[in-house]
Amino acid sequence: MMRPLIFIGTTNLDIICYSKALPSVGQSLMGTIEEFGGGKGANQAVAAARLGGAPYFATMLGEDNAADSLMNGLAEFGIQTSKFCRKPGTTSGKALILVAPDGTNMMGIDAGANEQFSPDDVLAALQDVPEDAVMVVEMGLPAETCRAAFENKGDRFLIFNPAPVRAKLTTADCKLIDIITPNETEAEELTGLQVSSADQAFEAARYLHDSGISAVAITLGANGVVYLDAERRIHQKAFSVDAVDTTAAGDAFNGALAVSVARGMEIEDSLCFAVATASLCVTRKGAQTSMPTEQEVRHFLTENGALKNANF
Repeated sequence: MMRPLIFIGTTNLDIICYSKALPSVGQSLMGTIEEFGGGKGANQAVAAARLGGAPYFATMLGEDNAADSLMNGLAEFGIQTSKFCRKPGTTSGKALILVAPDGTNMMGIDAGANEQFSPDDVLAALQDVPEDAVMVVEMGLPAETCRAAFENKGDRFLIFNPAPVRAKLTTADCKLIDIITPNETEAEELTGLQVSSADQAFEAARYLHDSGISAVAITLGANGVVYLDAERRIHQKAFSVDAVDTTAAGDAFNGALAVSVARGMEIEDSLCFAVATASLCVTRKGAQTSMPTEQEVRHFLTENGALKNANF
């Protein structure tokens, strides 16, 4: 039986330019432009929905046409929409993303209505969410809003994705986080330590764990993820794929991790499942449209000889 899922985060309209390379300063490149639903929180919730969850998603949208299309798209993915809010006089968040043929990207974000998501909005969103829920929060929201989610987590299991890093974590914050999921860059920002290898990632994870965070999972792109808690130290390696667009890889990982925790999977299996989901995600264009189904992830794991070794 799956525990309830609640995601709290941002929703954006992604405007993506696919070109032959990432431009240098002053350079213009020809390419193709497409629009997709995006935003870290929305992407993570879609990943969970595609994997068999029926997550709640608390987010703030503007009063514009983009909000209508974004809301409809999220509902079609199976996300529960009762906690969507619209802020009068604002426009929805937007992201401008440049993507190279190898899937690497550059991104600029206009937060729009996301920046108006307040601590009071968090309290309203959590009112009827069961205490056994798995809650995922991302740092695209204002720091005080994230902190309100931490302080009102109750007995819920809190996964915190500190992306992008907007504030340092306090000792009180750290003690409330069950799993933190930075990438290499975010881990460096949070710890001041260089993270360019698995060994260095474990050092940064140890720093964060010693700060009071129960468990740390640092994503390393093509090098997979390192995980550390009071008892375990795990390096889950990545699967070899041909990347097309890495925009939402971290979001796929977080959505899949939340689903696996909600299902009560062992952490070793959870990490394998989440990395496989992210690996499939990067083989497709877009953010939400790139999220694989549970059946696709299971098939991918079987093809890579991983499913038979895990209790999925």
